[in-house]
Amino acid sequence: MTTTEEQTALPTTGRTVRGASPVPAAVVTVGTMALATVPTPLYPAYARAFDIDETGTTVLFAVFALGAVVGLSIVRTRRCARWPVRGRIVVAALLGAAAAVVLAVVPGLPAFVVGRLLSGLGVGIAAASAVTFVTDRARGAGRHVRFWATVTPGLAMAGLALGPAAAALLVGTGALPRWALYVVVATVLTTSAALLAPRASRPVVPEAAHGGPQPTSGAGTRSRVPRWPDRLGACAAFAVTGCFGALTPHLLAGGDRQPSVTEVGVVAALPFLAGAVGATVLSERGRWAFPLVVTGFVLVAVSTATVPGTVAGTATFAVGAAIAGAGAGIVFSRALGSALRNASPDRRGAAASDTFTCAYLGLAVPVVAVGSLLGVVPQTVVIVGFTVVLAGVGTVLVLRPGSGLRGAGR
Repeated sequence: MTTTEEQTALPTTGRTVRGASPVPAAVVTVGTMALATVPTPLYPAYARAFDIDETGTTVLFAVFALGAVVGLSIVRTRRCARWPVRGRIVVAALLGAAAAVVLAVVPGLPAFVVGRLLSGLGVGIAAASAVTFVTDRARGAGRHVRFWATVTPGLAMAGLALGPAAAALLVGTGALPRWALYVVVATVLTTSAALLAPRASRPVVPEAAHGGPQPTSGAGTRSRVPRWPDRLGACAAFAVTGCFGALTPHLLAGGDRQPSVTEVGVVAALPFLAGAVGATVLSERGRWAFPLVVTGFVLVAVSTATVPGTVAGTATFAVGAAIAGAGAGIVFSRALGSALRNASPDRRGAAASDTFTCAYLGLAVPVVAVGSLLGVVPQTVVIVGFTVVLAGVGTVLVLRPGSGLRGAGR
């Protein structure tokens, strides 16, 4: 999310930091994100069981985004703001664990929808809270904690990659039944919640709330930098990865051939894994972001137009997905980093929440629209149209002053 340069540019929050390691918070971030994408390679099986088409599948994928937006809205309330940040992450972990249990043991479409909503609530509460929790501990801390503050943005993408990869390698190969994978996720999240429990160490308390030192050097003033470019960038970034997360099984299919769970899971994990690399390693290369996204989708369009359902088509699709995912990771990293850098200390949590809210709206609305069009318009036409829209968004963000991509590196 934030690069090393951006972290040093962020003003101090005036918070007193004690205790807890950021590692359990990072695990909660990865775990809740992974739970969101575990069903990706399993959607063909769910579609048969629930008797739904491509539109229904994309809606099921996007349902958790609705929960995430609600979770982020809860974090913004005054009552929730009084909770220790660590306590919010514990709640997020427990919501994710409950979602995993529902998905594991309760059959039927209504239960699946409930599980997805609970999963989204956990993701929404964890997203902004984990950013605050980890970056607050980077102020004047050792290299270990500053490392976690640097890689936290990529952890979200890494978690999204872990979900389909785990489903592919464990469920797809028969090593674990589907319910057992959900139980593993629930166990990891519950363990992390126990490690983060508020009794383990004293909560992080804003000194300002008790009349303590206030931010100086103008840090408390609200930024005049327009926030909509960062929100638009986050929305576009998650629209890219969400498209692959929801539609990979359909886009890989060709003729009578249906890709295996392992094939779909591995390919679906690639854009998220590449996004994690883009968010952490390539985040300074902001001007590369949308050219990478467009190039990736052009390759995807070529694969669906020329050699769908073949080994060559799958390979071309996978390369395109990885390239587009790397670009999306850069966009998200720059958007969130810019939002945090330009926010006053007392507004940084709200800035993170706003950015993630727009990201999850991008995960839901454009993806559902694309999934709906696939039922009536040829795949290649839909992908080309989506690519043109993304190219337009990228052009606006690169040219617009105040955008995270505008001043982003080479």
